[in-house]
Amino acid sequence: MNILLVGARGFIGSHLLDALVTAGHRVYATSRDGQGPARGEMDWRALDLERLADDPEAFDWPEQVDLVINAAGVLSTDAAQLERVQDRGPRVLFKQAALHGAGVLQISALGAGSQAEVPFLASKAAADDYLLGLGIPAVVLRPSLVIGPGGASSGWLARLSAWPLAPVLDRQARTRPLHVDDLAGAVLALLRRWPEPGVLPLVGPESMTQGELLDRLRAAQGWSRGRYLQVPRPLAALGARLGERFGWRALNTQLLHMARTDNLASAEPLSAVCGYRAASLSARLRHWPPAAASIAACWRPLLLGSLLAVWVGTALVCLGPGREAGVALLTGVGVAPGTALGLVLAGALLDGALGLGLLWRRWRRPVLLAQMAVMVGYTAAITWLLPHAWNDPFMAVGKNLVLLAASGFARALEPHGRKAP
Repeated sequence: MNILLVGARGFIGSHLLDALVTAGHRVYATSRDGQGPARGEMDWRALDLERLADDPEAFDWPEQVDLVINAAGVLSTDAAQLERVQDRGPRVLFKQAALHGAGVLQISALGAGSQAEVPFLASKAAADDYLLGLGIPAVVLRPSLVIGPGGASSGWLARLSAWPLAPVLDRQARTRPLHVDDLAGAVLALLRRWPEPGVLPLVGPESMTQGELLDRLRAAQGWSRGRYLQVPRPLAALGARLGERFGWRALNTQLLHMARTDNLASAEPLSAVCGYRAASLSARLRHWPPAAASIAACWRPLLLGSLLAVWVGTALVCLGPGREAGVALLTGVGVAPGTALGLVLAGALLDGALGLGLLWRRWRRPVLLAQMAVMVGYTAAITWLLPHAWNDPFMAVGKNLVLLAASGFARALEPHGRKAP
């Protein structure tokens, strides 16, 4: 079968690409820039759903496509981006599929259509409804929480699973998670036995809370069951608002709402039409990140938080109670008082900016590199101008070396980029 796979470089799309090529299908894989790894019988094409939403001519349709699989999606806090990527862009794509006589398999999300207050799910539901109204061979597959290598949610869960006492957003809400390999298996089963147009939920065999899910992940790493504390609602709401403001993928108002809502469905409809049932999650976790990787991942937010506190704290001290001491140090080596004050204030503002810059994920790697450069500069200047500072019994200057190493380690742990949908 000739398949146009949209979003082939994303978490779900990349796993689908491997499965489809291995199964012998001819795949036209798309990404925003048209680039990606070569995997057998396939071609890469450039397709940006945001651009397609505004310009229906922005994509050159391949000569022969039997089926379109739309695996693109973005859990964004930007409502306009969600609308373009998950609703308006797919509508153009689906219309073109209808014009070219192709069927469509839309990878949606469980809860789409029932949680209109969540923009991510609402935009998915709008595209689903439009597709099913076209009257073409179309299936909407709505998976529950998908676990597997490369997933944003999986990365966050890997961090939490390393803690024997971990925070959860809700202790009661239940979901039926599944492994990404089962999503790929379900898609292949549907290709073999294509059903009538409609919506099919895709869920794992077990219903579990957030704590029970983390226990499954801990067991896969050889750890005993953990203990879990629900984050107080006011604190969770504050964190979600901050996440909305700074674009955090781990916590925002959408994720908070979904984490507090049951996300359940029956596995029977999918089994009835194609005979596929997802395996137990525990049976699929053979390649879950090793314990050492989870430990490193869980320390990452603590490391970033500590660096933020040190840099911002230094800025506040220099702007407040430590300002006179800083000026005195500089005037003691011959700097004019006015210049010394300006240097102290400028350094404080720089420190504050380097601390607050850690809040923006897109700037984190360059900010950490800048921290390392500034720390080297501070240490060199102190060694040259105030060499006696190294005689401090508390080793205040020597601690700069620890901060330098911490910034370097944090940068090594930081992802290099974001997968394109």
